[in-house]
Amino acid sequence: MPTIFTKDTLRASVEAATGGKVTVLYDDKGYPSFCHVIPKFNNEDIDPALGTGVFPGFIVGGVEKSEIFIGQQLASVQDGRAVSLPGMDPANYVTYDDANNYCKNKGAGWHLMTNWEWAAVALYCLKNGFQPRGNTDYGRSHELTHETAVRQDGLAPGAAGTARSLTGSGPASWRHNDDFTGIADLVGNVWEWTGGLKLVDGQIIMPNDNNYALDEVNWTSQGYFFDASAAGDGTGDDADPILNNQVTTPMTPDSYAQIPNWKDLTIDAGITVPKILLQACIAPYDITNPKGALWIRNYGERMPLRGGNWFYASHAGLFALNLDNERSLSRSNLGFRPAFVG
Repeated sequence: MPTIFTKDTLRASVEAATGGKVTVLYDDKGYPSFCHVIPKFNNEDIDPALGTGVFPGFIVGGVEKSEIFIGQQLASVQDGRAVSLPGMDPANYVTYDDANNYCKNKGAGWHLMTNWEWAAVALYCLKNGFQPRGNTDYGRSHELTHETAVRQDGLAPGAAGTARSLTGSGPASWRHNDDFTGIADLVGNVWEWTGGLKLVDGQIIMPNDNNYALDEVNWTSQGYFFDASAAGDGTGDDADPILNNQVTTPMTPDSYAQIPNWKDLTIDAGITVPKILLQACIAPYDITNPKGALWIRNYGERMPLRGGNWFYASHAGLFALNLDNERSLSRSNLGFRPAFVG
């Protein structure tokens, strides 16, 4: 069991230095992970357009939680377990199931960061008027190229190469609260596998709350789909995604639909977007500012990636959502992040 209430020297010093915003949690093998603490908030605390009541990211199987713990750093792997530590080359070449298992192996309460938890962080940032930058241009920010991090390949920022950056080595502006107490590298560096959401033949399927341990077979069909503006010709990006209550245009294999700004998602005529899709950051409630692109394929099973990677430039962002990949995908620019709920 995780020893989350033991005040050892490391945990005490981290909490003291961050005013309790960051703590250190331990897994079943005693490996530490630095975690940012996010206190419970209500939907209306963000915007009345999201509805009222406790935000679903703080409800697990119908039970309200006072806080969630998000890995402050992208995961690295020790002894078959995900850890969240600074100064590490983030784990990569992991499939969705690899990422999920590395987190579950840590013990009760530990899990792959879910889409509900990502949405909680993203909406918090939007409410507070700050979206982090990150490693989106080979070890530097494409927006402000003087913002750099330490690359794992030892090359200079901006040089070609495998430009993953060491976890947390960028400036405070690469953290969700513009402060070194914040969650690092949500934007860029490596794409993050995210739990609790998938597309099956375009159909949006997810738990209605942050029930991270719920088997996928018991996730809920939301009754909405990602449709496409064209079937495509099998050569890649040749359609736009459309939120619909059905798929009218199944896409051709190897085609995908993409828009450079998720906030510009087309809603089919006559569709009223349900609040749950707004809350989960699947459809935008605020179309003025959220950063990041959207990709979908509406055939087969597709698992979510969030945030972008080191060469995605303006397509990366806190609201970037990639739903065009199978769970078996494994690349140098794919990673993940652990989370914990007590």
